[in-house]
Amino acid sequence: MTDINVEQSENQNNNEEQISPESKSNNAGVLTEEIKKELPQEAQQIFAAAFKAAQSDGISEEGARQVAWNSVNNQYEKGADGKWHSKGEVTAQHHKAVTSGGN
Repeated sequence: MTDINVEQSENQNNNEEQISPESKSNNAGVLTEEIKKELPQEAQQIFAAAFKAAQSDGISEEGARQVAWNSVNNQYEKGADGKWHSKGEVTAQHHKAVTSGGN
């Protein structure tokens, strides 16, 4: 049994080595230098999280970038000054009829 455990452990280590370089290169390409310069830190985090989530759902790189930009655009907008600004907290207004109980 010891030989089997050692073999399984070696196979697992080999698989990790094969996966690591690929995942590192994918993570490095998420935020381009342009995005890092253009977006505020929080918007960069939104972009990266949305991009990674889209790719883990099987969406292509181009599609994942579109999803990521849409996520940023939901919370940020580009101002007249050319910089990205938070849209702020969106408060929902509900126009519900007020009813009084009883007669």
